[in-house]
Amino acid sequence: MNENETSETPEAATPPALPQKRDRLRYEAMPGGTGFAAVIDALLKKPGSLLFEWEEGRGGAVLKHLMLIASGSFLIFGFLLGMFSGGDQLWAVPTKVFAGAFLSALITLPSLYVFSSLGGFDFTLKKATGLLLCGLTLIGVILIGLAPVLWIFTQSTDSLGFMGFLVLAFWIAALCFGIGMITRGARAFGDHSTAYLTFWSIIFVVVTLQMSTSLRPLLGPAEETLLPTEKRFFLEHWGRVFQSRYD
Repeated sequence: MNENETSETPEAATPPALPQKRDRLRYEAMPGGTGFAAVIDALLKKPGSLLFEWEEGRGGAVLKHLMLIASGSFLIFGFLLGMFSGGDQLWAVPTKVFAGAFLSALITLPSLYVFSSLGGFDFTLKKATGLLLCGLTLIGVILIGLAPVLWIFTQSTDSLGFMGFLVLAFWIAALCFGIGMITRGARAFGDHSTAYLTFWSIIFVVVTLQMSTSLRPLLGPAEETLLPTEKRFFLEHWGRVFQSRYD
């Protein structure tokens, strides 16, 4: 080998950078506008930006679109439930689903604020309201995503027991997503114990299930009165639904 020649060692190839894990709850402003589509996109992909806009930015626009999305979702899902029996249920069930969802949120809002504060999170009543509204809206969006499956069965089966099981399964699944977002959203305001939030989550689930019983029937033919006159616990009510069959 010539003394003047130098052996060149090929440089090691630089491996491509691994994709960074996206922080869905990063507390930052929404890029661009706060239109209907942008709010849905942020709700599913970057809910932290909605919380930022609610607290420090364009809260009015976010509130308007979250309310519109949540209201439309529950009304549409309720209409599909009403199609199972038809008649007066086509308007009664959407009204009950809409009212039940928002009443449940309103009833449990004070406990969400109190328990989050006891858990050490940096919470205000406004933050609790915005976080609960985001979670409620996500529940509605999940239900709309499942709506085509629900529609198929409202048109193809008359089994009240099976429909009750299906609707309850959809509702529990949607609750898991909504409550999960609320819990993770609370952590964005401080890394503290979530034991109190877990207790609140149980309260929220029980309240929604009892509300579905208080506003019955959501499935099956309408009764003589819009609301039932007999008091009933939700376990008893849904147990009867599961055992019911149309002749």
